[in-house]
Amino acid sequence: MSDAETTIYLDRLLKLYEEKLKKFRLSLTLLLVGTTVFFLLIFFPYMTLLGNREDCRVKQQQCTELEKSKLEERFSEVTTSWGKIPISTAEVTVLFPVGVACGFVTVVEQLQGLVRLRRAITQQIKALSNHMDVTLIAPLLIDPKHSFIDQISGGVTLILPFLVFIYSVTLILIRLEILKNKLPYFQNARFYYLLYFLSTFTAIYSLVKLGYNFYQEKRFEKNNQCDRPPT
Repeated sequence: MSDAETTIYLDRLLKLYEEKLKKFRLSLTLLLVGTTVFFLLIFFPYMTLLGNREDCRVKQQQCTELEKSKLEERFSEVTTSWGKIPISTAEVTVLFPVGVACGFVTVVEQLQGLVRLRRAITQQIKALSNHMDVTLIAPLLIDPKHSFIDQISGGVTLILPFLVFIYSVTLILIRLEILKNKLPYFQNARFYYLLYFLSTFTAIYSLVKLGYNFYQEKRFEKNNQCDRPPT
């Protein structure tokens, strides 16, 4: 491939990288904002409500203000042009970790695609004998060429939804006997154990795969630096 063809190919790779980077940033932002807002406004208050009700029942106390909480109908009371939303707070709560896991896996897969694409960009730059800094034209959330602090910062940003997912699943399993009785379907506890197991396995597998890809990328960057002629 001639230098002109390589340059054209590199330009196409950079445009593709820019498009995928925008999609990744949008997906990550939606995941972080959606997870944080739902967890703080719906999930945690509702699970706390169920826990307080259980404490009242165990202590044989009457907690009228807890029995009439508006959290129970927060979703079913929402009206759209098609009518009321046919879903309860309990249903949304049990599905919340699954949604977070799906969003997390999607973001991780997008990041892995960026890693592979940047490797191709690095190879094309090397073919042109150009020693430009690839981090400036093809940045990554967790970049092996960045400082350790920057890598930790990017890692914390990426891992936050996963930590919320793990905490949410743990909290649901603790209150599962109470929560499943409020659901109009699938009240078998085994169904939820299986659902959360598959979600956890998929999320962890994606995370391990991403870690392995970054390890390979770090070795690739190191070998690429060794191949450069001294300036």
